[in-house]
Amino acid sequence: MRRAIGAGWTPAVLAVGLVLGVALPAGGESPRRGGAYQFSLGPSDPPSLDPAHVTDTTSHAVVSELFDGLVEFDPQMRVRPAIAERWEIAADGRTYRFFLRKGVRFQNGREVSAEDFRYSFLRVLDPKTKSERTWILDRLEGATDFLGGKTADVQGIRVRDRYTLELRLGERFPPFLALLAYPAAMVVPREAVEQAGADFSTRPVGTGPFRLTEWRRDDRLVLTANPDYFRGRPHLDRIVFRIIPEDLTRLQEFKAGTLHHSDVPAGLYQSIVADPALRGRLHSQSILGIQAVRLNVEVPPFAGNRKLRQAFNHAVDKEAFARVIMEGRVKPAAGILPPGMPGYSGGLAGYPFDRARAGQLLAEAGFPEGKGLPPLALHYNTSLTNRRLAEFVQAQLAEVGVKVELAALDWPAYLKLVDAGQTQMHRMGWIADYPDPENFLTVLFHSRNIGARGNTSRYRNPEVDALLDRADRTMGEAERVRLYQQAERRIVEDAPWIFLNYYSTDLLVHPAVRNLLEQLSPMDSSPTVSLVQMRLVWLAE
Repeated sequence: MRRAIGAGWTPAVLAVGLVLGVALPAGGESPRRGGAYQFSLGPSDPPSLDPAHVTDTTSHAVVSELFDGLVEFDPQMRVRPAIAERWEIAADGRTYRFFLRKGVRFQNGREVSAEDFRYSFLRVLDPKTKSERTWILDRLEGATDFLGGKTADVQGIRVRDRYTLELRLGERFPPFLALLAYPAAMVVPREAVEQAGADFSTRPVGTGPFRLTEWRRDDRLVLTANPDYFRGRPHLDRIVFRIIPEDLTRLQEFKAGTLHHSDVPAGLYQSIVADPALRGRLHSQSILGIQAVRLNVEVPPFAGNRKLRQAFNHAVDKEAFARVIMEGRVKPAAGILPPGMPGYSGGLAGYPFDRARAGQLLAEAGFPEGKGLPPLALHYNTSLTNRRLAEFVQAQLAEVGVKVELAALDWPAYLKLVDAGQTQMHRMGWIADYPDPENFLTVLFHSRNIGARGNTSRYRNPEVDALLDRADRTMGEAERVRLYQQAERRIVEDAPWIFLNYYSTDLLVHPAVRNLLEQLSPMDSSPTVSLVQMRLVWLAE
């Protein structure tokens, strides 16, 4: 049974940008068992393997192989059963009853029950856990009081019997079922969490198709097949997640056959397209994501100075950025909602490149030709692409008299700084957790989500908050779209970000790989391919 809250909100499948000669599995092939699948997570270790603390695609890629939730997404971004074999939604739209599969076991051998989900959800909401993703569950009836320490329980979580869990919302919220596919809603065993304590992040125990058997920091994580997985043993024996900081090293390893898939290094896309040995292995597609330079609107000089933020937007040539730095692989962004997301209209004007207008706004903001502005810090997480992005923005702002200093950090340290609000400007991308505009607009711009919850530009606007609250509660599709679009226009006018580009993803795939591309969804990005179920991938070698 597949039901998505809010009929008609199943998003349009994005058009594939390019598919260049990748060989699909021949019909009639039977999956082979065995082999170790190797790919790189990128330049840094995942910050956390505890589902309660996953906030990034790197961690998500590993955690999704170790844990399961009630539901998950299929490649068309529809919600489908996982541990819940079916569910019912009451006529009031607030009560969800989940019927669990019998015989699902944690990797310690114990069977999963409805009580385990109750424990897992209360753990995420418990202030002592300090989960960054309480918003996944805080719409449950009584959750706000529990979060505030006013009650010892959440009345919206009820165990009806060993295999039946009932969740009740404080008020209707159409995307709720999709939220339950997020890592924070995955089930964890109480005894393993209490035994490991803070080390649960490095000693995870889930129900997933693979279990963590090795983690060498800054080198690799090894996952081994779980023979007792409730949906059958994976085809692969192991997954080896490599940590490879240098983009070019990842490409060389792919060419040497030691990685089964890889991303495309900055500056090499066109050469790969022209390379007869590589272009047949390249797969490219649009995805639901956006990249921006986020401006911290709580600190000088951006606090209370919308004209300065608008000036920065006009000063950066997004068309040139997309064409030169991103090699024509992405679309310049005029707003927040990416193409393919419900609510995207393509009608926003955004901030066209206009250096004269930028200069005028700078003067009106109190900084003519940049005079009076101290050097500003732009933080980014380490990678060649991100460095090129930062250097491009730095050069563009220098043209209007603004001096920018660059600072690079590895991913975990970077997230910590950004979440704490200790940057002036920082690069950040966002890939959809679920295909709903709420996941972009409410999560990233509502004032209650400032910090690690998603709003790292620390933007607050009561008018926008009210619009988003109304949109989140509205059941009618057309009215929801109208409200979200109204909120998006207001946010873009306030310019808390320098809107750069909507995302695409490029993947080099080894010819022996089977059933990877077929699973890619518009919520997957390379190289992590977070939503692909590796248990279904196999190697014809």
